[in-house]
Amino acid sequence: MVKFKKQLSNVAFGGAWSEALVASHEVQDIIDVLRRGAERCADEDVYDSAFTDALSYVRQKVEKGPMLVEGLQTALLEPLPELRKTRVKRYVEMIERWAGV
Repeated sequence: MVKFKKQLSNVAFGGAWSEALVASHEVQDIIDVLRRGAERCADEDVYDSAFTDALSYVRQKVEKGPMLVEGLQTALLEPLPELRKTRVKRYVEMIERWAGV
């Protein structure tokens, strides 16, 4: 993400379009982190700093974010690994839709 912002720092004319581009790229990075977590959650604990930061971003920046994060966290508590993975993926897909990705 920092690399992308640095690339845009040399753009002399900037404007709203460049900020929207950065925001869009940032949201895509967040979704990618959540997708990777959904793929791994059946076999390992996914609560690393990147995943926690992604959940925090969703909670603060996405409409319905608090509700979606709560549901995703509840899905991560599912004791059956394959069912946990299925439920977490479903919440990640809902987050994608609400984030406009």
